[in-house]
Amino acid sequence: MRSWFEPAFTGTLVAMLIMAIWLLVDGRPALLGLGLGLSATAPLVFLLRQKMRPRQDRHHPVLISVSTGFGCVMAMVGVHRFGDQHQWILGLALAALAGWMIYQRWFWRRLEKPPSP
Repeated sequence: MRSWFEPAFTGTLVAMLIMAIWLLVDGRPALLGLGLGLSATAPLVFLLRQKMRPRQDRHHPVLISVSTGFGCVMAMVGVHRFGDQHQWILGLALAALAGWMIYQRWFWRRLEKPPSP
């Protein structure tokens, strides 16, 4: 059964990545765009790779969690350094992290378990 969460989360991550690219091109501080970009890109790459690989080749995505969290830290430092008017960027990065944790906990682990007879 296909979940509605996975395509919605993938689309949201793509939108966040486009926003991060816009922030970098717009001339805002690079730390903010890079933080949001890392927070969105890490889970997006994982989701796209999962579509291409067979189910038996699944590994625990610790590096994805660390990368997404590091992107949030970069955005936090950017907000601290460049002002509170950039809080919305931090909110987007944290939303990517929260969505990743939800996906990992309820959807990805469910696919990892073998079917019961």
